[in-house]
Amino acid sequence: MQITNVKKKNWLLIPISFFIVASLLLAGCWWSGEETHTIKLVDTSYETQWLSNAMHKIIIEEGYGYPVEALTVSVPVGQVSLSEGDVDVWYDLWWWYYLTWYDPAIANGEIENLGISMEPAPSFWVIPQWVHEEHNINTIQDMKDNWELFQDPEDPSKGLFINCPIGWQCQDVNSVKMEAYGLTEYYNIIEPSAGALEAALAGAQMKGDPVFGYYWAPTALMGMYDWYVLEEPAYDAEVWDNILAAVDDDSLRPIDAACAYEAVSPGIGIWSGLRDIAPDVVDMLAKCNIGLEQVNKTAAWAQENEIDNWEKAAIWYMREYDSRWKTWVTDDAYTKIKKFVDAYDPVP
Repeated sequence: MQITNVKKKNWLLIPISFFIVASLLLAGCWWSGEETHTIKLVDTSYETQWLSNAMHKIIIEEGYGYPVEALTVSVPVGQVSLSEGDVDVWYDLWWWYYLTWYDPAIANGEIENLGISMEPAPSFWVIPQWVHEEHNINTIQDMKDNWELFQDPEDPSKGLFINCPIGWQCQDVNSVKMEAYGLTEYYNIIEPSAGALEAALAGAQMKGDPVFGYYWAPTALMGMYDWYVLEEPAYDAEVWDNILAAVDDDSLRPIDAACAYEAVSPGIGIWSGLRDIAPDVVDMLAKCNIGLEQVNKTAAWAQENEIDNWEKAAIWYMREYDSRWKTWVTDDAYTKIKKFVDAYDPVP
């Protein structure tokens, strides 16, 4: 009987042991899934970032196996989120606008700048090229004598300056500069969304109307129409510091001098903790330079072909500039990504 009992006990242990092992294996699979970090990208709603985010979603998901999500945020929310690790990557980070956040975040080790995302990206004030030629408008001061060309339909006693999108720091920078140049005596300022700014400038070009506003490159808008960048005093670091001080402290306004924007290369900002979670992705991002001219051409292609799907634009870029992005990724990742790109539905 003892032997029989032992046999029974051993027989009973088999399913129990099997259950324990199976449970451990299942738990291991479950934890493995949990450990696949979703890499979150900052989206502050403009086309260069839409393109780069769509491209990096393809590269990271197809080549490196991490799920990717782009989160639409305002600039201030993006800053806090990157510092705290609620988002992981801010590609095309125009860090020089945000020094009061950027410098401490870098110094405290909260974020890193992996390098440049493209060649120096200019910001400027523009009028159509034909207006410059026909009316001999060259400098920012010439705009005082020609304000009637840019008449504000809501207030015909002044011209109209179309400012930087709402919520971006350049919105306040431009207001300080307008005061310093003495242009607020001649111009009202409107502050649209990014889409409304583009529509206002493009609409004026299509109708052949004068228009005066802020814009930047690389963008489809700059590639599709002929623009004249108004001459300003050259960028001066001391003058620029005064502009930023006046942005932060209204009591300093108006300041007595302003200058052009400095053309600076945007950065690739990451939350520092991403190095421990996805070192392979960090290595890839550190090699990325999507190219100012290449982005201009891709954005113009998307606009001309009425492409509103930025994944399609990213595919066009990746087919057109295969030899460029190939250098960012490992050989194994390239094979996987290329297979996805080649199999993608044809784009116009």
